[in-house]
Amino acid sequence: MAKRLTDKEQKEIIAHYTETQNYRETARMFNISPNTVKGLINKNKEVAQICTQKNIENTKSVLQAMEEKKQDKIDLLGKMLNAMHSKLDNLDMFTNIKDLATAYGIILDKEIKIKELDNKNKDNQDVLDRLDKLLEEQKNA
Repeated sequence: MAKRLTDKEQKEIIAHYTETQNYRETARMFNISPNTVKGLINKNKEVAQICTQKNIENTKSVLQAMEEKKQDKIDLLGKMLNAMHSKLDNLDMFTNIKDLATAYGIILDKEIKIKELDNKNKDNQDVLDRLDKLLEEQKNA
C-alpha cells in the first residue's frame, strides 16, 4: 500500500511543480508517481491557476527576450559577412576556401531564418496580446 503524504509533503510537491511545471521531474524529486503529482495539482485549482499564469508569463517573457535580441543578431551577421568578404579579397595560403564557403552558407541560412522570424513577428504580437488577455481573465476569475 502506498504511503500517504503529509500536508507538508503535499505543499512541497505543489511548490516544486509550480516552479518546474514538470510532473515527471517533480515525481522523481519526491520519489512518487507523476500521476500522484498530477492528482495533487488537479485537486488544488488555485495552484493550477498559478501554474497556468506562470506558464503564460514565462512564454511572454521568452518571446519578448527573443525580440529584444533580434537587432544584435542581425548586426553580428553583418560583421561576419564583412569579415568574410575582407578575407576573400586577401586570400593567402592559410585561408581554407571551403571553410569560408561553409560559413557563408550558414550565414545565408540564418538570414533566411531572420526573414521568416520577421514574418512571424506579427504572429508573435498576436500571441502576446492573447496571453495578456488570458492573464487578465485568470486574475479576474
